[in-house]
Amino acid sequence: MSLAAVSTRTIAQKCSHATADDLRELEWALHSGLTGTSQIVDEYEAALAALYGVRHVIAVSSGAASVTAALAGVDFRPGDEVIVAPTGPICTVLPILSLGLVPVFCDVAPDSFGLDPVDLRRCISDRTCAVIEVPMWGYPIRSDATWAYLREAGIPLIQDLAHAHMTRLNGTWLAHHGEISCFSTHDCKFISTGEGGFVMTDDDERAARIRAYTRFGNLTGETLGINLKLGGLQAALGLARSRQLGANLQHRQRNRERLLGMLDNPAFREMPVVVGGEVNAYSLLLQAVGHDGRELVHYQQRHGIESDIGKYDNQPLYQLPLLTRYQRDCPNAARLLRSLTTVPLHPDLVDDDLHYIAKVLNDYSPA
Repeated sequence: MSLAAVSTRTIAQKCSHATADDLRELEWALHSGLTGTSQIVDEYEAALAALYGVRHVIAVSSGAASVTAALAGVDFRPGDEVIVAPTGPICTVLPILSLGLVPVFCDVAPDSFGLDPVDLRRCISDRTCAVIEVPMWGYPIRSDATWAYLREAGIPLIQDLAHAHMTRLNGTWLAHHGEISCFSTHDCKFISTGEGGFVMTDDDERAARIRAYTRFGNLTGETLGINLKLGGLQAALGLARSRQLGANLQHRQRNRERLLGMLDNPAFREMPVVVGGEVNAYSLLLQAVGHDGRELVHYQQRHGIESDIGKYDNQPLYQLPLLTRYQRDCPNAARLLRSLTTVPLHPDLVDDDLHYIAKVLNDYSPA
């Protein structure tokens, strides 16, 4: 069958997250409580803590809420600075602004979403209260090296792992490389509670501060806080679906291996995976070679293969009107975002989908 005959086909970027346990856990939530302090939320948090081998998990209402809550776990004064790459989503930076903090955009290393160590040293000042790293689309970064340097400098590292559930580095979860890690469980993410997120840390004091902040300062009137709790129904879905994370990971990784084995086009390559890193196959990141990657994005979209880059037109965050006042020259970040496209790898894809994707991509020829 020719591509022309199937050009209206759509390969979606997201998948269904429904599991056989969903209705059972939802029914349990209906009987046991629906608030953010109900037993089902405790069970969900405990399941995630056991899965990742961390001391504390705090479930919250969104991925952005997880960043806000994480920042509540560090010491800062209004006007202090948070270093972050311009290659992530604006959802990471808006919580910084909402707390009266100043984002400082640091360039990334070449062909990576990890912070460039040389530029990171330039960005640090006596007002730096935290650094946030944002590995995109499940690809690991050198957070181990970043964290080692920041520990010496006395600056906490927060990881926004909205895309990086179950991504590994050096044989352990990427989430273990930093003081605090944040996750999103929005419906388009690796695990879905519809809306939601969670924060994890091994630090008892930070965990207590974060949890209090998400619960109106525990209503004591001693510390500031707002309501960022995750409700019982969402937690019930999270509990059911957390049991499928391992199988989801394996299915996605098999799809990535199979698709990479079928691709044979010198016009692009997979974005390099750091030594010691293991991708979670949230999406396949392809990098155009020697030409503008937007050509590849538009080509695959014309053939019905969705791309996050095409959907959001990813660009350095300091180019957005709200953030132009914080602009710094980040050439690696600008080049990286212009070179990439994302390709779906989710478990709903069948053999015919993978063969179609490979056929479309192998037939691509840049102008």
